[in-house]
Amino acid sequence: MRAIGSIIVAALGLACLAASGCSHAASEALHASSEPTAVPVTVATAERRPTETTIDVVGTLKGWEDVKVGAKKSGRVVRVMHDVGDQVKPGEPLVQLETVHANLMVQQAEKRLASELAKLGLKELPQGDFDVARLPTVMQAQVAVDRARQKYTREQSLAEKKVNTVESLQDAEFNLRDALAHLDNTMLQARATLAAAVASKVELDVSRKALEDMAVEAPEPSKPPENLKETLLYALTKRSVSEGQMLREGEEVMQLVIDNPLRMWANVPERFSPYVHSGLAVRLTVPSYPDRTFEGTVTWVNPAIDSASNTFQVEVAVANDDRQLRPGGFAKAAIVVRRADDRTVVPIESVVRFAGVTKVFVVRDDKAFAVPVTTGVEGTGWIEVDGDVPPDAIVVVTGQSQLADGTPVVVRGGPREVAPAETPPDERHVKRPDATAG
Repeated sequence: MRAIGSIIVAALGLACLAASGCSHAASEALHASSEPTAVPVTVATAERRPTETTIDVVGTLKGWEDVKVGAKKSGRVVRVMHDVGDQVKPGEPLVQLETVHANLMVQQAEKRLASELAKLGLKELPQGDFDVARLPTVMQAQVAVDRARQKYTREQSLAEKKVNTVESLQDAEFNLRDALAHLDNTMLQARATLAAAVASKVELDVSRKALEDMAVEAPEPSKPPENLKETLLYALTKRSVSEGQMLREGEEVMQLVIDNPLRMWANVPERFSPYVHSGLAVRLTVPSYPDRTFEGTVTWVNPAIDSASNTFQVEVAVANDDRQLRPGGFAKAAIVVRRADDRTVVPIESVVRFAGVTKVFVVRDDKAFAVPVTTGVEGTGWIEVDGDVPPDAIVVVTGQSQLADGTPVVVRGGPREVAPAETPPDERHVKRPDATAG
């Protein structure tokens, strides 16, 4: 009996121990289930870098000046100085017409002017207001008047003393009147001859200009480009004449274009009008040089909006020192409307937008914390953010859907880098400029 009682007591002890162990395990399991599970995430390091806001447009390249040069006079072409592809300076001769008739007209006008000047006793035409009393013929007539007046005065004195006759006094008076009339007539003739000389000089100038116009020259641009590093040149793009050809006045001779710098005209959507103005930098790419970027500057903005397309036109001056760009070509351009030297950028995937709130999750002490941000410029793989995101912050890139503020995380792999900043302009995704950003 005593042995059976011992067995019962031992069994009861084992049951109590088993019950106690089960209760402790259940408590530990319950405590473990109440702690949050660490969420696996991938992360990247925020960076500080220069950013910019651009507006993408397309347009056509045009010459700074594109002119069709015509003949000022009719005549036969005796010489063509340049051909397509040549470069010429303003004022350089392009085509020479026959000048035989023009030379004869100049010689005739020169002889006529010399004849009129000889009548006046002059070797050259006086400049400005000229007193004809200085001419030799007028001076001679003035001397005759002075002599007649002196004789008349003497005869009057003798008549008062009654020592001469009435006839002699009358003769002296008539001689004075005749001298005065001759002086007036001489001055009138001198003025007429001087006017004829002036007309002959004008005729000579016209003849010389006609002779000069027998040479067709490259024009002088009325508004030359500013800040040009080299001599202004025209490129000859079309030739329309040959030697021996007869030209009519105004007939086209050649077509010229100033190909450095070039102009690009592009249409910009109306919503960007507050941001576009003269002086903005522009980057251009063309299909023929896909790996090269050309620089330009906004030189003119149309103040009016096209109601049909809701766009406004801008003009961009594009440097073309090496002549690789050609007028008439197609170009893509990015107008730089804002530059920021030091901004925080993060991967695009790290930005979470939900219910009107934009945020990123920043990892600190193995936990993720939500930080509200505003976004700015967006590039390929990166976006600019403005908020309490310190430099070199670790931001969550994937796994945000399981995160709340303060959620423990476990990082899979190391922090990756933000996409490089050197993104080709033609691949950059450009957002509408945000006036509140930066």
